[in-house]
Amino acid sequence: MSAPRMSQVIVAKTFTHLSADADKRTVITALAEALGRARKLTPAQVAEIVEGALQRESIGSTGIGHGIAIPHCRTAIVPEILCAYGQAEGGLDFDSLDGEPVHSVFLLLTPPDQKDNHLGLMKSFASQIRKEHFCEFLHQVKTAQGLIDLLAEFENR
Repeated sequence: MSAPRMSQVIVAKTFTHLSADADKRTVITALAEALGRARKLTPAQVAEIVEGALQRESIGSTGIGHGIAIPHCRTAIVPEILCAYGQAEGGLDFDSLDGEPVHSVFLLLTPPDQKDNHLGLMKSFASQIRKEHFCEFLHQVKTAQGLIDLLAEFENR
């Protein structure tokens, strides 16, 4: 079985507009709460996800550059890989590796037994980011469907 693709694990109902003055905790909380509204997490699980993602963040920033951050955690809470998406039009500070503001945040949750799928997904997504115009188009996406369509288009190139 091949690793899932980002377009397949994004929960469309989680498309969230983020405030440019939000800190990491606020951003991760907003995305975890969006997964709650999409009925993928309970309120108690939201808090656990936030702490898990922040704990991972303390090891090293998940601001991977090109205006993108992928905070993530492995957790038994989720039965399958899930991803929430947030967009900050003005860009926000996420301690990115390249020092640039972050416009797109993908909160990625992976069950503990899917480490290989998680790594495959991250590797595949990293290759999308390097494709010409991907990040530019990503920052212009206005809807969940637009996001999923863009991801799918670039995954098929």
